[in-house]
Amino acid sequence: MDKCCAIEHEGNPPVCPMNGQVCKPVGRITLESLLKPEAKTALTPQPYYFCDAPDCDTVYVSALADHLIAKDQLTVRVGIKETEDPIPLCYCFDFDRKAVREDIRSKGLTDIPKIITERVKVGECRCEVTNPSGTCCLGNVYRAVKQAQAMKAQALL
Repeated sequence: MDKCCAIEHEGNPPVCPMNGQVCKPVGRITLESLLKPEAKTALTPQPYYFCDAPDCDTVYVSALADHLIAKDQLTVRVGIKETEDPIPLCYCFDFDRKAVREDIRSKGLTDIPKIITERVKVGECRCEVTNPSGTCCLGNVYRAVKQAQAMKAQALL
């Protein structure tokens, strides 16, 4: 499933100049699909990379690290960089952290990862054009499930 939206660029990925973290490749189609019009006009022809550091407002870094795109330049919220609901987890099928937590709180489990997996298997995902990372959300969804289960075990949900 991760191969469905795998992106590769030649050369070494840049580090985010704001936090020093190595960035991950992202396809041009992702930027063109999710950037506000004024941000699109500033794109350079070089490849871009996704900064997944939660505490950094930078979302995309150009290959030469000379062009940064902040989260306020996107048309969607960047789930991994948000601290308040709604925190998107799955952009293709519209699942957020609150839905995962509500399932765990009320039922002790959630079918959300299974639903996403089934829909991806039949080719309904659009990660490259809906998710700011340009990749599959399932890793983030499973992390949210584990976090919600831990919160429930501690009676925090």
